[in-house]
Amino acid sequence: MSKSKDKININDLFTGVESEAGKLAVIAGLFSTLGDGLATIAAILALEEAQQSNSSNDNNNNDNNDSNAKKLEALEKQVQYLTIELNKLKYSRK
Repeated sequence: MSKSKDKININDLFTGVESEAGKLAVIAGLFSTLGDGLATIAAILALEEAQQSNSSNDNNNNDNNDSNAKKLEALEKQVQYLTIELNKLKYSRK
């Protein structure tokens, strides 16, 4: 093959396009299509990030709930202990 056939000439891409304005319109259309594709990819990435964030928040809420349940249990034990000690003091004075 000759070198002239291996190289892509920009004018060959626009065969049939008669005016400079037509060539610019084709190029603008290509850029627009490329931009739409990039916008779609960005939207997909944003949705995935939001899903990961929600998943992370759910895990944090579950951890907080477990921590709160343990704290509540410890407080209940302290109240029971203090009640027993108070009763001991109360009945030892009689």
